[in-house]
Amino acid sequence: MSLSLNRGALSATVLSAALAICAFKPAPCDNNGGLLHAISSPTDKTVLTYNADKSIAKLVTTHAMGDDQYTDVRIPVYQSGKLVKTMSTADESQAPTLFSSFGYDSKGRIDKISYYEENQVSGYDSLVYDTKGQLAARYFFVMQAGKQTFENHYCQLYTWDQKGNIIQQENMGRVANNVAFALSSTVAFKYDDKLNSQKSVPGFGYITDLNAVNLSANNIVSEVITTANGANAISKSYAYNYNSKQYPAQITAKNSGTNEEVVTELTWE
Repeated sequence: MSLSLNRGALSATVLSAALAICAFKPAPCDNNGGLLHAISSPTDKTVLTYNADKSIAKLVTTHAMGDDQYTDVRIPVYQSGKLVKTMSTADESQAPTLFSSFGYDSKGRIDKISYYEENQVSGYDSLVYDTKGQLAARYFFVMQAGKQTFENHYCQLYTWDQKGNIIQQENMGRVANNVAFALSSTVAFKYDDKLNSQKSVPGFGYITDLNAVNLSANNIVSEVITTANGANAISKSYAYNYNSKQYPAQITAKNSGTNEEVVTELTWE
């Protein structure tokens, strides 16, 4: 279950219409459990700071790699209460550069996320919503080497349950724009009945990543990744220790194949 700030073909985190509204008008969001302050794992730590309206002001993530470490600073920018772009830097003493920008549809939902390298668009995601306002598909567009146009060779399709959880993510691929998508793998999710704490953080999914852990109403307790041919399924389980306000203070992830456990700590303000 990833809380990465990086874009890519991502592990198995936005939204119902209500959450989409909540993401950009922070006051009505449910943050009775407090504001998420830090996410710490054995290799990474993300610290969040907030504006007066409880929108995210900055995320600082420190990644440890052996004896080395590096930092990623993400700074959201808002206009009239809407998230319009994020800035990024690897050093807080340096001026940040443009990392992403956001386009909106006629209903006020984000329908395009553009990504930048040296202030030039390097790729973008096109978002499609279903009739309930939930994210139904995410199409990834990139510019292939030696070409001058963006092409879409990969997408993710989402299935939701009645509780507002993504229960299935289909990863689709194709070799060219003029051929049909083919299923690459499927991720199946199961949940507990506790409130997903990420939903207390306005815009968190768009600023970090659109995946089930950031989008769903409840907390993931298991995920199973199955390839299209049904072989080599990978399963993970997640166990939570909750604080007195029923927000997770600790998450233990376990890989069924290796029995390896990774513990993530969450602190709240």
